[in-house]
Amino acid sequence: MTPNEMARRIRHDLIKHLDIPEPERELDVNEAHVLIRRLFDSGTGISRLGAVWGFKLRRDEGWKSELETPLCAIEQACTALARREAFVRKNLMMGGYVDAETLRMLHQVVDAVHQFEDVCTRLAPDENDDALAALDFFDLTVPSHEESGVPQMDTSQTSKQDTKEQKELGDERYTLLVVDDHLMSIDRLQAHPTFRKRFKWLTRCDKTCECLQCPDRESCQLRRARTYQETVEALSHAQNAGQSVDALLMDIRFDDLNDADLLWLPEIPALNTQETVQSLQGLLIARQLRRMPEFRHIPVVLMTARSRLPKGAARLLEGLEGLQFVDDDDSLDALAARLESVVKLGHEAPIEQGYFWGTSPKIQHARRQIEIMSLGPRTVFITGPSGAGKSSLVEHIIYPLSGRKNLVTLDLSSVPDTLVESELFGHVKGAYSGATSDRTGLIEEADGGILFLDEIGNLSLENQRKLLLFLQDKMVRRVGAAHETRKHVDVKVVAATHLDLSAEVAAGRFRFDLYMRLGPAMRIELPSIAERREDLPAFVETLVLKILQGDEMRPEVDELVRRNHCTRDIEVDYGTGTKFHSDGICVRFKPATRELFHTYHWPGNTRELESVLDTLILKALYDLRIADSSSRIIEIDHFYAMSLLGGIESVQTENTELPLSADKKLELGRVADFAELRQQLERTYLCRAFDLCKGDLGRMGQELFGDDSPQMQHKIAVRMNQLGLSIKKLKKG
Repeated sequence: MTPNEMARRIRHDLIKHLDIPEPERELDVNEAHVLIRRLFDSGTGISRLGAVWGFKLRRDEGWKSELETPLCAIEQACTALARREAFVRKNLMMGGYVDAETLRMLHQVVDAVHQFEDVCTRLAPDENDDALAALDFFDLTVPSHEESGVPQMDTSQTSKQDTKEQKELGDERYTLLVVDDHLMSIDRLQAHPTFRKRFKWLTRCDKTCECLQCPDRESCQLRRARTYQETVEALSHAQNAGQSVDALLMDIRFDDLNDADLLWLPEIPALNTQETVQSLQGLLIARQLRRMPEFRHIPVVLMTARSRLPKGAARLLEGLEGLQFVDDDDSLDALAARLESVVKLGHEAPIEQGYFWGTSPKIQHARRQIEIMSLGPRTVFITGPSGAGKSSLVEHIIYPLSGRKNLVTLDLSSVPDTLVESELFGHVKGAYSGATSDRTGLIEEADGGILFLDEIGNLSLENQRKLLLFLQDKMVRRVGAAHETRKHVDVKVVAATHLDLSAEVAAGRFRFDLYMRLGPAMRIELPSIAERREDLPAFVETLVLKILQGDEMRPEVDELVRRNHCTRDIEVDYGTGTKFHSDGICVRFKPATRELFHTYHWPGNTRELESVLDTLILKALYDLRIADSSSRIIEIDHFYAMSLLGGIESVQTENTELPLSADKKLELGRVADFAELRQQLERTYLCRAFDLCKGDLGRMGQELFGDDSPQMQHKIAVRMNQLGLSIKKLKKG
């Protein structure tokens, strides 16, 4: 066992679940019961574990003599606490308080463990806290209360008080699922007053009573989930019962699971060892849940500190958004406050100030960063593909949150490089040819507000240097003015680009020092629509309402209302199961159109989606007007949608021939991107399958997907239409 592994094990067993009460705070019966178990239980009580670990570590092959003194301090602190057991039990049973001397002893245990950790770190400064060495752990089991000698306490009075509080709170408490292999974790949470007031527990149990009032509580293993399988079981049970789950509270390390209950990492052989998968089990469970559409939206809070994440965690965290971390050392009151904050973030409205957020993990991660970075004078750096909504984000979210007095915007892609300096800093009369008068620059105009520099990647290296100087000292001098005319301005700069500035730095087109000044570590990265397809239904509904309620579409909507004698209420049928009850307008998308939207890669992102919807709605309203229809349903034309998205005419390139039979050869030509390449390959594959199956869509469904149902045949036909493959032409060919 390595020194850092020794430190980690002692921390885990001695102080991880140790909640030291505040001085002079009276504990209720449940808290006292949990504290006695934590201190004096014969198998897991810290007063006994000090001696257990002292015996084990001195016989371990990794033992170092430098650890003797701090280990002795741990043993002495635990022994002193053990001698005080009878006195502590009596006080907790009779008065419900912990005396000052016992509190001092508990702090001594914590301090001794921290000192032991410091020595271990000095002995192995380059070693990761959770090395990949295989460990031979002690088999420490949790005995029953009869075996441990802990007397049963009368919880009837506390149960009555809890019931009264729960009736007063009703359903206002948040629902948590605790995922941990140690029962102590759920015991301490359920016993704490703050948690009882703010949270209720998702269990794998069918009983309707609260856990604290359950007569089978002490022997119940269903109060939390221990494994990935049990986690899915609990979440599925809640989903089937129509019960919402507000957050998962999960440990990272799972030591007490059998190999069969662990999630493994066969795709990363270097990490696929028992020690590593145990140390990463919480992250593995979170990663697996993020791959399940029905559960991926649930916030996950992991019980550890980022500074102590085990080896291999960085690889698992790549692309894993929406996770929160809490420190093991935090008090339960602090943990409750953090959990409540996380849950409230998850419950925030998907639309704010006219800006659509959605619920995907990537956009929620960006949302939290924006709420932080909008405050104060710090520069904000936004990246994301073209059309992802960067300008709208600044206008509708960052500017209002900042509390600053004005917003000034400059699109650097639309200004000639020779004029950028004058635009930003202004100029004095005669500074250059054509400067016939003094001019205030945009930086001065933005004094006290926000300066938004869109497409900052378009700046030349010389103008990058001048912008860097301004960001460093916030001093502005007009072009052609004397040096002493410089003035300080209070400007918060927001910069945005669709380019990969790190690649631009590597290519020598962007200054490294300016890139660092923008703060790439805290950049706000807006995802593309393709990266947040789960938000597409709500996004479409939001944009449809925005379009129909806008001034430009008002005459057409007024005409529709007049012809049909209906209200101006607008509802959207996008296959979300919404029931419509109003006498207003309904915009309806056919299943084929919805499938088209979800398979299209949307290179123009939000801008393209809004433009397409605007055109489709205008076309549908035009058709209703021409037909003088009395229908209040705006039916979106699927084939017109296909034409707008390039799905009717085959996408041909100069050197590309689309095969119409199996014996024709596909000549690949240049394509715009991988998305177009995938479409080309999909066309080829479907054409060949169509020929081999002699145009029988049922046979195609059976051969390709093992499903020859009418529904599958319809999906194949729709997909072929989307790809521009005419079934009639293929049959003739």
